[in-house]
Amino acid sequence: MSLRFLLILGLVVYVFYKIMSFFFRAGAASQELKNMKEQQKKADASAKKSKGKIKGGDYIDYEEIK
Repeated sequence: MSLRFLLILGLVVYVFYKIMSFFFRAGAASQELKNMKEQQKKADASAKKSKGKIKGGDYIDYEEIK
């Protein structure tokens, strides 16, 4: 009786652990995706701001690659 109880309890704890780790990974992945989208929006906004600073007649130096 006692051995059966311990086995069932161990199985329940193991299943609970697996389910919770799955939800934790899914939540962490969605948070990371949200952060990447926010960073992309900031990069796009800064690119739009810097895009208008170069005017006609302004040149950017570069080295020619052979």
